[in-house]
Amino acid sequence: MSASRVGVVTVTYNGLDHLRSFVPALQRNTQDYAQGIRLLVVDNASTDGTEEWLKSQSIEYLPLKENCGFAKPNNIGVAHLADCQYVALLNNDTEVQPLWLEPLLETLENDPEIVAAGSVLLDWSGEKLDFAGGEVSFSGHAHHKNQGQPLSELEEASREVLFLCGGAMLVRKELYLGLGGFDEDFFAYFEDIDLGWRSWLAGYKMVLVPRSRVHHRHQGTAKRLPFPPRMRLYERNALCTILKNYSEGHLWTALAASLWAVFARASAYSSFDYSGFLPSDPLPETPPPEGHYPISDLSAAQLLALEDMAENWELWMGKRAAIQAMRRRDDRDILPLFGDYAIPPLLGDKNYAIAHKIIMKAMGIEHLGFGGEP
Repeated sequence: MSASRVGVVTVTYNGLDHLRSFVPALQRNTQDYAQGIRLLVVDNASTDGTEEWLKSQSIEYLPLKENCGFAKPNNIGVAHLADCQYVALLNNDTEVQPLWLEPLLETLENDPEIVAAGSVLLDWSGEKLDFAGGEVSFSGHAHHKNQGQPLSELEEASREVLFLCGGAMLVRKELYLGLGGFDEDFFAYFEDIDLGWRSWLAGYKMVLVPRSRVHHRHQGTAKRLPFPPRMRLYERNALCTILKNYSEGHLWTALAASLWAVFARASAYSSFDYSGFLPSDPLPETPPPEGHYPISDLSAAQLLALEDMAENWELWMGKRAAIQAMRRRDDRDILPLFGDYAIPPLLGDKNYAIAHKIIMKAMGIEHLGFGGEP
């Protein structure tokens, strides 16, 4: 095929230290296509000398006036590469490995119904898995399968998956844009789950290609953002993903259970002394003074996510209407791709895990058609 039809978009935000290894690896390990690859860096208003370095290296870039997150800059970059049929989306904290591109191109060339073909991500040493497919909870939260496991655990065969890692995938440009690309109102996180679900709903596919491998500094950029704001985005975007993509017959059951679970997580993250919320025995003769109970930052993140969704309800419902108008597949054909839909988003908290299971049972989540046992 003509390599001139392949573009690469990477989004950066004060990530010059990452770009200095990302660019040479891309050039070194894409030699068969070196004359045709068009690299575009979309810069989220970096202040670390990124622009000066890109100029010195004669690398094409688009400077943004502010930090627009992950979703919108990727869409801007893909749309900008008008002469490219395929565009690779690569995180700036990755290093592509030899022959990473060819199997992705072959996959897309062989099946026009595939929106994107994705790489397997390994840790920086290349010895352990970082992303080799994911599982999605009924509430829209994702978990990486076999993360941290040795490379020997990798399944070698390409396979259809609900979603791919947005930091290492090759998209069919016109189809990606036609489906709306990443949801720009997500800012960052879970936009790849939403895109994958939406693609399957519209009658297309996502394919993971283990022969394509990319090393990744896990959360090399994300860790610079404090965890509470990230948690707010995780929770808001998960809720909005399910609001947009479930069919009418499944939405309200899944959404009610998910909202209940948000409150359960807010409680789990709190620092409350629960004894102060029980009536004392005997009751005091005079009412105690009114008090205010502070909550943790992570509890607040859960509640602010609910506020975000409520304040923009019409926006999300408008997006839902547009997506549902594209529907070509029933939920029963999509939900089995979720994998272990019962994984609790708050891992490691035994009390929350119990509450999560109770919520699922009370709401009848297991009857929605995910497949497998919770």
